[in-house]
Amino acid sequence: VVATAGHILYLDEIQAAMPLYLSKEDSIRAAEAFIDQWIKQNLLYEAAEKNLQESSDIQKMVEDYRQALMVYEYQEQVLLEKLKTEVSDQDIADYYEANKQRFLSSRNLIKGIFIKVPVHSSNLKSIKNLYRKKDEASLEQLDLLCLQHAEIYENFSSDWMSFDDVMDHIPSEIDQSKLLKSKDFLEVEDEHYCYLLRIDEYLLSGNPEPLEFVSHRIKNIIINSHKTSFLHQLEDEMKTEAEKKGQIRYY
Repeated sequence: VVATAGHILYLDEIQAAMPLYLSKEDSIRAAEAFIDQWIKQNLLYEAAEKNLQESSDIQKMVEDYRQALMVYEYQEQVLLEKLKTEVSDQDIADYYEANKQRFLSSRNLIKGIFIKVPVHSSNLKSIKNLYRKKDEASLEQLDLLCLQHAEIYENFSSDWMSFDDVMDHIPSEIDQSKLLKSKDFLEVEDEHYCYLLRIDEYLLSGNPEPLEFVSHRIKNIIINSHKTSFLHQLEDEMKTEAEKKGQIRYY
């Protein structure tokens, strides 16, 4: 237990503030830092209480904050109890079709395979041959070789990735748009590694991002829109009910 002139800090409060999975030494240091900050904060508050008169402005700010906090907590409770947050794939697709211009990509996107393998690897020739093929048997062989011998192996042939993120791993300055329009493969070597990139699909910046790339964002947009509409309806219904009961008077 720690106490200042007007406040008490209990052990369970200290324990609740501690991050999980700390070592014994780290827990002690974290607890000491928390207690030190708690003491300083309360001493400042006690000094402020003694030296400042609580003005009507402070009282109003406290009441406004209390009211806003209570309203927020009530809204969250009502939303949790009554609002359905399911969004169908069709809802997402319809929103996407109606709002494509809101999702213009600022980056080049690609689907494909990226491999970083030691340049002196005895399996490099086989990997170079296999990563250009798209049949299932070749892909299985590629998986096996790369998992054993590659420094990096990413198969994102079913998922869009930023071309910039891929090029962060490749020591080469290229014109992305020119490469995407003219080549399906990029092979770069330096002193230590060979970098292999297969491009299955691409989308140039300035075009609408693919639906699967933005579907999660769209789902959140739709849910937030539903929340806003629901809360506005709730407010209107509460006002109408209060007017019927004569609880609102205009002077």
